[in-house]
Amino acid sequence: MTTTPGNVPTAAAARSDAVGTDASEALPPFAFRPMLAIAGVAAAVLLARADRYDYFGDELYFLAAGRRLAFGYVDQGPLLPLLAWAADALAPGSLVTLRFPAILATVAAIVVTAALAREFGGRRAAQVTAALGYATCPFLVTQAATLSTFALDTTLTAALVWLLVRWNRIRDDRLLLAAAVVAAVDIQVKLLMPVLLLGIGVGIALCGPRELLRRRALWLCALVLGGAALPGLLWQAGHGWPQVAMGGVIRAEQQAATGGVPGLPLQLVLLVGLLGGILAAAGLWAWTRASATSAAALYRNRFAAVTVLCQLLFLVVTGTRPYYLAGLFPVVFAAGALWLFDRETRWMPTAVTVSALVSAAIVGTVLFVLPLPAGELRQPTETQGQLSARLRMFGTTGWDRLEATVRDAYRDLPPEARSRAVIVTHTYWQASALDRRRADLPPVYSPDRGFAHFGTPPETATTVLYVAPATAEPELRRTFSGVRPVARLDDRLGFPGIDRKLTVWRCDRPVRSWADTWPALTTNVLDAGI
Repeated sequence: MTTTPGNVPTAAAARSDAVGTDASEALPPFAFRPMLAIAGVAAAVLLARADRYDYFGDELYFLAAGRRLAFGYVDQGPLLPLLAWAADALAPGSLVTLRFPAILATVAAIVVTAALAREFGGRRAAQVTAALGYATCPFLVTQAATLSTFALDTTLTAALVWLLVRWNRIRDDRLLLAAAVVAAVDIQVKLLMPVLLLGIGVGIALCGPRELLRRRALWLCALVLGGAALPGLLWQAGHGWPQVAMGGVIRAEQQAATGGVPGLPLQLVLLVGLLGGILAAAGLWAWTRASATSAAALYRNRFAAVTVLCQLLFLVVTGTRPYYLAGLFPVVFAAGALWLFDRETRWMPTAVTVSALVSAAIVGTVLFVLPLPAGELRQPTETQGQLSARLRMFGTTGWDRLEATVRDAYRDLPPEARSRAVIVTHTYWQASALDRRRADLPPVYSPDRGFAHFGTPPETATTVLYVAPATAEPELRRTFSGVRPVARLDDRLGFPGIDRKLTVWRCDRPVRSWADTWPALTTNVLDAGI
């Protein structure tokens, strides 16, 4: 507790650092049966459709990275490659097994949302409403669809905030250690955990509980988190901090696909959906009205609201992915549900029920209908915005055609050329897809993003099957002594970079050594050729 020069605690600091309503305060019972029903239905539906989408390009990359385990990678930690490796070892080729961690994390996020509503003092109706807000938000569909960094990061972020909110009520330092473990796991998923922790730190410094900053357990938490982060930081330092360079790449991708920062409000509305939008707006409003005598639990946990605002500010400043905010959806959904059911209005239960039913109908339709059959495509994909929409509506298509085309091109090489041939691809997606068929192909390399760090072609590799768009021809002619196309993939309705606007080039005799050539080719840009 902070004090005045006369060593008398200030009233504001006392309110900020107080245990609130004390550890002895009895919370409402947790709504176990409704939560079991909601989580059970969500799990069943998500598992039933887990293999409807073909491999997403990043999933193939995680499988390739899992065959090359390391302490760090360009744009994520080692946990997802490890999970992909385990899934491939347990059930090779099973999309359900590969995506099970994402589905488990999604279902867990529903439960954490209800647990947050309970910590805020919400009774059964508020807990159920908060959980339904998450279970019926469109982001849930994206989170569970593929194995991804944000699928796990979202739930771990929500769990971390829940542990801190709970600590703020009962002041059991074991919760701080648990929060440190959650953060340590999350930093093995995504390297943006420091941004969240900074937001939490700002919130605690401004609004309390400042007592947390004086806890001895905090030093142990820092040790746990620092020890977990160190291997990845050393890897980043040894490879020129590629994560830093990725910021500009992601910003450019968002600008091309969704309009960047000006498109952020619409993207967030689309992610939270109808009921989620109502809860989020109500939650943020509730924090502006909370006081020590009204909505005391929200007032006591104002740091969580500041954390949301800091994360939103980060999105605006950096222009990165809108779903970086998704880990805090449970926080605002829970606060909003509490505020709605604290209003003594007869129409509130009916309004919430109608919103929940409409939201469930929308998300249920999306889950049932998507992905659309590739045969329903009518127009070619020409822009990044169209490509982003196609990914959501149809998923990725054409992997088998890409693999077959490259395999045939390799078999058509003369025997003496095959003996010293390698495959190099323009994107890490292409390399990851071909790496899956490595038994039928020569070694696969790519100078793109994370795959660039998996190895450089040997100096004995004088024949290269280079998979790249036609626009890459000038660079290839500067890099190799001989360049000629041997196969083309250009289905008018194909997926750009997979089976559209793609050429397989035979490139002979690199002009310089591979050690000199590789850095010049290396890029973090995922170029689909459009």
